[in-house]
Amino acid sequence: MSKLTWLSTVLVVGGLWAALAAQSGTGGGTIQGNVKSSDGAAMEGVIVSARAADRSFTTSVFTDRLGNYTFPSLDAVQYKVWAQAVGFEAGRSEFALGGGRVERSLTLTALKDTDRIVKQMSGVEYLASLPQSTSADRRMVHAFKNNCTGCHTASYPLQNRWDSTGWGILVDLMTVFPSSGVPVPAMRPTADNQGNRTTAAYRDELAEYLGRVRGDTQLSNLKLRPRPSGEATQVVITEFDLPRTDRPLHFDDGSDWSMGTPSRFIGRAAHDVWADAEGIIWMADDMVPHRTFARLDPRTGKVTDYALPGPDGKSLGTHSIVVDHLGKVWAAAEDDNFAMLNPKTGEMKSFPRPQGIKGEVGGTLDVDSKGNPWATSRNGAIKLDAVTSQYTYYEGPPAPEGYCGGECGGWGTYGITVDKDDNAWVTNPGLDRLLKVDSRTGKVTAVNLGPLATPEVIVIDRQRQLTIRGSQNGAVVGQRAPRRLAADPNSDRVWVALYTGDRLARIDTKTLQVKEYPLPTPYSSPYATAVDKRGVVWITTMNNDVLTKFDPKTERFTEYPLPTRGTEIRHVQVDNRTDPPTVWAPYNRTNKVVRIQFRGPATQQQTRAAR
Repeated sequence: MSKLTWLSTVLVVGGLWAALAAQSGTGGGTIQGNVKSSDGAAMEGVIVSARAADRSFTTSVFTDRLGNYTFPSLDAVQYKVWAQAVGFEAGRSEFALGGGRVERSLTLTALKDTDRIVKQMSGVEYLASLPQSTSADRRMVHAFKNNCTGCHTASYPLQNRWDSTGWGILVDLMTVFPSSGVPVPAMRPTADNQGNRTTAAYRDELAEYLGRVRGDTQLSNLKLRPRPSGEATQVVITEFDLPRTDRPLHFDDGSDWSMGTPSRFIGRAAHDVWADAEGIIWMADDMVPHRTFARLDPRTGKVTDYALPGPDGKSLGTHSIVVDHLGKVWAAAEDDNFAMLNPKTGEMKSFPRPQGIKGEVGGTLDVDSKGNPWATSRNGAIKLDAVTSQYTYYEGPPAPEGYCGGECGGWGTYGITVDKDDNAWVTNPGLDRLLKVDSRTGKVTAVNLGPLATPEVIVIDRQRQLTIRGSQNGAVVGQRAPRRLAADPNSDRVWVALYTGDRLARIDTKTLQVKEYPLPTPYSSPYATAVDKRGVVWITTMNNDVLTKFDPKTERFTEYPLPTRGTEIRHVQVDNRTDPPTVWAPYNRTNKVVRIQFRGPATQQQTRAAR
């Protein structure tokens, strides 16, 4: 494409978007401008964010090849606007927007202080920047990623420096601290307890390596990700605040990259999200008091909480959420039962499991075509009949003989999805396998993935995989650890995030054949997947502050960078009412829910449907 043709296309698409955005606005104005570096060069792929003084959401866009940016129509109020790029001082402006157009050009100055640049980096940039010139060092980067980033992004610990003693103490703490932040002594490995043995097994190696490369010396060979271009910049990103009931929003919510990755225990809130038939967003929350379900109205940004008391009188927390075809909101509650909210009637209830049933309701769930919720259970899956309230437990086959030294006990499940034939699929991260539950016969079939064959894996890693039970939060080098997954509602495919394997897996639901696709950015740690009505797969990544798209037709990935550091997205869903679909995800570290809309000629239907 010639430069002239490209420019004409940009002008046409930009003009269409401006016209459509004006239709969707409230009689406000438009903010546009240019971003350049201090040497006068245009900067493409810079995130520019705008926040109104009296609003609970932030809107962000990207600069194009010429450094230009344009926001959709915004309400006429006071605004703060800022532009950020890794390696540069942020550019900022504040002004009142009237009913017309405001031009604001920003200049970004390159940073010379390595400490300040490092503070801005995402998890994958930290991991890629760790010294790894030898196979032994590369192995330790994988060991760190597999065992120290299961509950948080790599940028959180690596933005700090300690000697080997300090790093050893941190690794010890991680063996007894789950993501809730409440110590669990039973997690510590003992002769009679599997505990967190994989992390403990790598403890001394990790302490030595991290003390050497992230101790007194600063990272010197920084591996920064290139800024986005082309398709990845043709989006409008809206980040909605999700306030907690027990504390005000913290000043450090990841919006200012120069402050580094914030603490999750200040900002942790929504774990999962789901868009209903009206475009309302429902959220599960396993941390905030007085919140079992939460409702977000995207038109206003208003959040409404619903609290369901548990056995101790305190409101139940929830980990996962889904809306069925009748509009009922189902959740996996922390009392190991299903919980349900009917927004139409206001009914909210828990479904206690009868005494004697073997399984419990685990952390993630899905719903079948009849409206029956399914959830992971310790060694398989569990289903609730939505009409009779009867539970059915499906246990998976035991671990292969000799695996975990014959002492696996419960071998752990994490993700679940229901395919178009109402069969449930469950992941066993520690065993590198999936389970298929035939809903008609009750038969449970194991689909084994097998270990990765990479140069960094040595004999002791293979031995540990056979003798120590791993998980999605602690895995030996060479393990895949399938985490969350999603079925294509229109085909015989299930898409699985291979967390420690840095791959996306496609499984044929009929033949059980598996095909894997390496993610475009190393060390990303794919966490969850969703499939939209076109069959396009959306992937979240723990160590990379992006949402990733995979088009099965072209087998091409596209990464959409996000305006916040420390997003730690554990779930992703799509609103198929729009064309192209709108993508939603929760930031589990920074009290936000994000919406991604796509610019271009097809945006008119999307914009109108989202109103």
